[in-house]
Amino acid sequence: MREIGGPASEAERGLAAYRAGRLEEAVQALILAESGYARMGDRVLQAEMANNRAVVLLALGKASEAKAAATGTEGIFLQAGDLSRAGKAVGNLAAALEAEGDPAGAESAYRRAADLFTQAGDEESRSQTQRALSQLLLRRGRHLEAVAAMDQGLPQKPRSWTQRLVRWLLRLPVAFLGR
Repeated sequence: MREIGGPASEAERGLAAYRAGRLEEAVQALILAESGYARMGDRVLQAEMANNRAVVLLALGKASEAKAAATGTEGIFLQAGDLSRAGKAVGNLAAALEAEGDPAGAESAYRRAADLFTQAGDEESRSQTQRALSQLLLRRGRHLEAVAAMDQGLPQKPRSWTQRLVRWLLRLPVAFLGR
């Protein structure tokens, strides 16, 4: 049973504040939720609140704080056997590293997150991560790798004719180069 004013209500308050654009309020509520779950000994929910806080901190432009919030949470989710949340934790870390100006670290983390999502069978999150990796590679001037990452970000079985067309177009440069 959840106590009134406990970590669950702070988490809900934090997420509502985030959705409403009250980011500083969201951070404070998520900190309270995180510490409440820590007191209860619920490391998984504590780590989830830390990851939620990392997302809000990124929205505030506080990349270093976001990186600190996300660091270490992957292991907690892996211990719990939750590969999808572990992937999200690594993805949050990747976004923080990218915002902090560490593109090589971000690239490595995005690749790790995509692998975790693949293992978890979380196709949508894997696809989003591949698109983020593709954008990073484009900014780094690695165009062919960006195209390959974008191709991997498309659904494995395209559902519409436009998805099939995009997949075909993305494969043209690789076919042209004979790879």
